[in-house]
Amino acid sequence: MLFSIFSSYVPRWRCRIPRQSLLFAKNCTLYEQCRRNIEFENTYFHSAALEYDWICGNKAYIGSLYPQIQFAGVFMGTLLFGNLADWLGRKPVAIFALALGITMLGFSGAAPNQYLLLGARFFVGLAIGGAVVVVSTFVMEMLLPEQRMALRAFFNWGLARLWMTGICYAFPDWRTARFVLLF
Repeated sequence: MLFSIFSSYVPRWRCRIPRQSLLFAKNCTLYEQCRRNIEFENTYFHSAALEYDWICGNKAYIGSLYPQIQFAGVFMGTLLFGNLADWLGRKPVAIFALALGITMLGFSGAAPNQYLLLGARFFVGLAIGGAVVVVSTFVMEMLLPEQRMALRAFFNWGLARLWMTGICYAFPDWRTARFVLLF
């Protein structure tokens, strides 16, 4: 769920043409004027925003839409999978949500265009919603009450962010990092 931070990364830029701009900035007017002669300040990570040119102009809104589509999927997934788990049982719905998430993560890493990527991110969000509600509830019900705190302490957002940052540092391309994060 945190990967959209890296997928939307856009460093500051400047125009390579002499006397245009010496300082790096996020100036869309300059970007549009020098589109073919842009030099980025830090290219530590090649993001989806850079690959699909969600930087300035008529596609810039997609960089903001990317995480929002995923969170819309999370919202719908919590409602859908939570109700399905009450009706069909937690285990089959948990397995389906995890399988959907793994499949859509793989597909989103291989998405040939930005529109399929956005669609895949919606389904990733849907699966995350199911995993958060159904899988975590299913696992918590199998543990003793005194074991639940240890699980919550070691498997949390902070630890996930550290792992993800390390992987994105080691694999500085969003597609490669996406596949490594799968495993």
